[in-house]
Amino acid sequence: MEVDPEAVARTRAMQLRQRRVNGWIEAIGGGIIIGLAVATIFLAGFSQAWTLVGMGITGLILAGDAPKNFAARRRMAATWGAIGVPPEAMRLSREGLRCRIDAAPRPCFLPWSCVAAVHLKNRFVLAVELAPGVTATTPGVSGLDQPEVRRVAHRRGLRFYLRFLRLTPEEIDQALAAFTDGRVRVQGLRPLSGDRQSL
Repeated sequence: MEVDPEAVARTRAMQLRQRRVNGWIEAIGGGIIIGLAVATIFLAGFSQAWTLVGMGITGLILAGDAPKNFAARRRMAATWGAIGVPPEAMRLSREGLRCRIDAAPRPCFLPWSCVAAVHLKNRFVLAVELAPGVTATTPGVSGLDQPEVRRVAHRRGLRFYLRFLRLTPEEIDQALAAFTDGRVRVQGLRPLSGDRQSL
């Protein structure tokens, strides 16, 4: 399933900008909270000590998250710079599903026995649900050992935005049915009428 490289590039740029903005908001916001707590202690004394300590801790936590956002942005930029925009998000075959999560440097491969279902969520996301018990060490599986994949694989499924793909959900459903003899289909499709339901 080919991807739209311009849509991927726009979304990546937006995500990198958002990471930078979030990092600066946390750094500046945390600094302001800490500064207010310290200033209040000097101006009003320690009459509200516990409140001020709570403010200071909140500011430290907020400011402490800023480097994590900046580091995550650098990792994302490095990964995307190394892999570029892959020509395909998914490749279906009789053996299984090969797919690439945008934040992960390597593709994943799942034999069809490891795929429980494919869900259409909110009409713009496809989520591949793994079968119970599937891990990175399951025979035939590859790529699930990547941290970027582990974070989402069993919690939300492997997710793909439809705006990146050049196929419709209905076309993907038909391809899944053909390669899995009807076992794996896109769940959540609205019923179609007439000839659109068949190839």
